[in-house]
Amino acid sequence: MSGMSSAMSTHRYAHRLTPLARGKAPAVVVLLLTVALGTASAQTKIVAPPNKYSPAEDVKVGREAEQQALKELPMLNDASVDEYIQGIGQRLVAAIPPEFQHPEFHYTFRVVNQKEINAFALPGGPMFLNRGMIEAAHNEGEVAGVMAHEMSHVMLRHGTAQATKATKYEIGAVAGQILGAIVGGTAGSIIAQGSNFGISTYFMKFSREYETQADINGSHVMARAGYDPRHMAEMFKTIEAQGGSNGPEFLSDHPNPGNRYQYITREAQMLGVNGDRAGNNGEFSRVQSRLSGMSPALTAAQIAQRQKQGTVNSGPIGTGGRAVNVEPPSGSFRT
Repeated sequence: MSGMSSAMSTHRYAHRLTPLARGKAPAVVVLLLTVALGTASAQTKIVAPPNKYSPAEDVKVGREAEQQALKELPMLNDASVDEYIQGIGQRLVAAIPPEFQHPEFHYTFRVVNQKEINAFALPGGPMFLNRGMIEAAHNEGEVAGVMAHEMSHVMLRHGTAQATKATKYEIGAVAGQILGAIVGGTAGSIIAQGSNFGISTYFMKFSREYETQADINGSHVMARAGYDPRHMAEMFKTIEAQGGSNGPEFLSDHPNPGNRYQYITREAQMLGVNGDRAGNNGEFSRVQSRLSGMSPALTAAQIAQRQKQGTVNSGPIGTGGRAVNVEPPSGSFRT
């Protein structure tokens, strides 16, 4: 309707032009249309890489790796934090560009009770976000930036595109190696070693080309969802700053393509973002406060030790990090 109103307004205005001005009007209209089209097409065009696998196969291998992740990693299992992260996730899902929407995919969002800054998403949609990532962020936009980046790996199907390079292996034989490579660190190496698959984890580590695609496409998703993509750039700065000399786990599988901050900022300028949800949302502070009241998150070394003992998810989780004792039903009740 707004386009129709604009057209009608232009038509009424044209009737008031002098004969000389009317002769120039088409040139003015063409110029305005050219500027408008140029602005609309200013964002960088992203094309998904070649992939010999079907989206259904993405879902299959992602579900297998997801089941392994749920066994090998300690879930936070706090309803309030999970609900908050899922809310951000669904907002981003609704902003996926039409050309990258796959009806087969089912995006889920879980928080891992791990200290290290990391996040990963599996083919088909399952995403795992470390508690340390949320605690290190400065606002909701930075959390959304990491999630949009990870979702972009999924919607562009980078996991199976990497597997496409390993032509002698079947898709059903890479779930453990995908998880081991994407999780990274001590915990990830144990998962990879525990699998019976021979494929090299090299094929599951994202290339700098794929990282750039995930950054750029992630900025598009953020803008469509009402976030400022510059927050993604700021979060990558935070990740690199907290990494010290060795660098955090996240960067081991998500290498910096170079000039990451600059090109994300440039893309945000081209997108012309108006407004930013991160600037007017107090839920982020509430969630961070809730996390700070819990017992400290587990380190990768502690998780690895628990994996050996088979007690990864046996500790107190959620509800502020305290174990809750529920008394059994009393035997003294009478009808």
